[in-house]
Amino acid sequence: MNVSCKSLLLLVASATLLSGCEEPSVSVSSLGRKLAAPVLTSSSPFDQDMDTVGYVRVTGTCDKRVGPVIISFDDSTYHSANTSVTIGGTVVTNDNDCSDGKFDIYLTSADLLATWGIDTNDDNSKVSNIFIKGETFFGDTHPLKIVDSKINDPSQTGEPAKLALRKVFPESYGGADTCEMFNVVVTDKNGNETSAKAPVTFQIANSTGNAIGFYLSQNDCSSTYNGQSSITIAASTSYKQIYMKMPPAPIDGAIEFSLANISSSASLTAATASTPVVLRDPAGSRRFIATTDMPGSLYKDVCYPIVLQRMNYNKISPYEVTPLTLTLTPSDSKMEFFTENNCAAGFKTSTVNFSSSISRATIYAKYNSGGATSSTSANVKVTYTASDANYDTPPFAMKVDTSTKSTVKKLDFWGPNSISRSACNAYTIVTANENWTSIPADKDYIVSLGSTQSLAGLEFYTDEGCYTSTGNTITISQDKVATKVYVKATGSQNTTGQISISATGLNTVIRDYTLSVASGQPILSMAIPDTIYRGQCVYIKMEFPDTYGNTINAMSPLNMMFYSLSGSGNLISGYLDENCTTPIAEGALMSVMPYNATMYRFFIKVDSSYAPSSLSLSFQATSLFAIPSITRGFNVTNSP
Repeated sequence: MNVSCKSLLLLVASATLLSGCEEPSVSVSSLGRKLAAPVLTSSSPFDQDMDTVGYVRVTGTCDKRVGPVIISFDDSTYHSANTSVTIGGTVVTNDNDCSDGKFDIYLTSADLLATWGIDTNDDNSKVSNIFIKGETFFGDTHPLKIVDSKINDPSQTGEPAKLALRKVFPESYGGADTCEMFNVVVTDKNGNETSAKAPVTFQIANSTGNAIGFYLSQNDCSSTYNGQSSITIAASTSYKQIYMKMPPAPIDGAIEFSLANISSSASLTAATASTPVVLRDPAGSRRFIATTDMPGSLYKDVCYPIVLQRMNYNKISPYEVTPLTLTLTPSDSKMEFFTENNCAAGFKTSTVNFSSSISRATIYAKYNSGGATSSTSANVKVTYTASDANYDTPPFAMKVDTSTKSTVKKLDFWGPNSISRSACNAYTIVTANENWTSIPADKDYIVSLGSTQSLAGLEFYTDEGCYTSTGNTITISQDKVATKVYVKATGSQNTTGQISISATGLNTVIRDYTLSVASGQPILSMAIPDTIYRGQCVYIKMEFPDTYGNTINAMSPLNMMFYSLSGSGNLISGYLDENCTTPIAEGALMSVMPYNATMYRFFIKVDSSYAPSSLSLSFQATSLFAIPSITRGFNVTNSP
């Protein structure tokens, strides 16, 4: 049987004896050995500015016996770059082949996302290594490993360099005509959150061509009050939470938000060109999944509860009759999920199930480090699919502390920074290591709870209905990774304050909060309900229940005006005294003082010449809490 050298080379996978036959371009001695790695001739991709230009260019040389050049970011999953890319409006052909001894490849932000799943607009999608190798029919070459030298460069780590605008709750989506939350974060060149060394002032631009208001609190945003022309992140702080009032359109279209006019002595630049937000109709059927309770950082090899919640774009959990299943895919296989709180192997899962009419589900997460790690942190992005097509699926990020710092050094807690009167608000208290990562308590800790603002009337409870008081202390039990405390405010006016926690031997932690007090529809009472006698001084008592039905104490004056909706306003007067001595005309300001602990009282008098048998009045009032417009109809009759 005659077999040519080339034919024989095509059979090398099954042949074992090839001695005595060689093809000039491929030596049999190469079989079983890897060819040399490609050699980089361009600057390191990590030294190129993808944030500004949207691409990096990688060139190099390699053995001519190599075919396609393939790229990986974890030395596990390799792909070829696209055949062609568009750079500055021009189509450029990538040289992905080494048959001529060299390669020339452009990698764009879009390619990285589509091919490798790396989102350059997401600070959690960190890349520290790039691997490049060539393929041959007798095996791949050694990989060329390109390392981001800044990762371990102390001069780059922790030094403020960029300002990142991040859409949160949820990422990438928002409700039309609602207030949406963003974080503006100071980072170093590696995308790690750090503190500003000097104040940083910035503005927010958008792609609509129209001004979109931004605010410092949810309440200001909801009432479009106290809009900001610019915002400042103070020195020694790392971020600012802001709220933006979304426009009513485009439904299902995207708006690009960006940082503008960044001013700081530290010369910070925007981390990304823009942050896109897709608008959804809050009254529509679209939903999303929120991580409503999850630590900011997880410690390796520790089991943590994670609460996922169904939400509509009004940020409430509607009653849902349809069951839902989520299938989770973490970007790092070391992140695992479980159905039980011991994170035992037998309870490992990749799905989360919401039963019919259930809005919240708890799963448990653990990062299995497998022992010693070469880095001190890991960032994991969790993507997922939903069994219901009405659900948007914005990913959520999980930060992992892989350091050796496993000793309790600190206390920490988190929860809402804007609370409403009578609402029961959940806060999570944890013991933490020196990186502020929550870790299991090494013993029982008695935690003292306090508030700096007595006007807020904060009360602390052990249950989510705020029925069982915990007084001013709560215990973190040994081995627990988190303890809940529930906070309810009973104050009767809008105010700001601070919640503090402390424990013997650990630090004191203080968090700011804003209390919002809003009245529901006020309750009016009269001597004879809804009846005014012509020519007589008639009192009206007014009390204000909050949105939970609890009466707001009368502590401050009402600044009130009334208007007749029935005409003849000149025949109607308001008074502050029971003798109706000094008339206050329609549209004039009345300063109504508290009548008792819970009520206000004022007087109305209708002239005896008022002919109609009915009267409709509108009352517009302001105080140190929010009051809705009041419209009330009255019967008008002669005195019996």
